Amino acid sequence: MAKQTKKPVNKSASRLESIFAYMAAGLIGTSIIAMLAALIIAATGWATPGLGQQLLPPILVFYPQFGLVAGAASIIGLLITNIRRRNRENRATN
Repeated sequence: MAKQTKKPVNKSASRLESIFAYMAAGLIGTSIIAMLAALIIAATGWATPGLGQQLLPPILVFYPQFGLVAGAASIIGLLITNIRRRNRENRATN
């Protein structure tokens, strides 16, 4: 019976990549929830303005605009760090 050699498990994802991934998921997820909440509030008529009342809370209006952009930027950052790590690993093996 041939002896099997186990390769050491290499931690492939760095801490920065994990931060970018969770940040992107959190920002995009909460932006979608804020958009859905704004749609539900508008559809049910809770946003009908009375005397001196606002239509929607400002966070529901402005957060998706900035959250989706920041989520896309963190995905781009994740892509860049992943490409740099793979290039480093390929240079080390050659």
